[in-house]
Order: sequence, then structure tokens, then C-alpha cells
Amino acid sequence: MKQEIVKQIILTADYGKYLTNGETYGKTVVLPESADVLAWYEITDTEYETVQEVVNV
Repeated sequence: MKQEIVKQIILTADYGKYLTNGETYGKTVVLPESADVLAWYEITDTEYETVQEVVNV
């Protein structure tokens, strides 16, 4: 049996918001320990819906 311990960073958006890095969107993001968390920021649900409308046109 192989056992491995992996350290990760888990970001969770506040209520009514999404996390994004400008390309990927989600309520929770799991990143490797070495990731740059400053690349991620919150947007409102309304902003997310607007982005999705533009993408799906």
C-alpha cells in the first residue's frame, strides 16, 4: 500500500459570491500548496451570471 500526504489550499467564496482567476469559476477552489492565491478573487453572483450569458451567446 502506498500512502501520500498532500498539502492543499482550499478557498471558499463568501455567501452570494463566486471565486475566479479570470478563466475558471467556482464556489470552492482546491489549489496545490505552491499556488498563487492572489490570482483568485471574488465576484458577485450577478457578475458571474453576466459572464455566463456573454460566454453562452
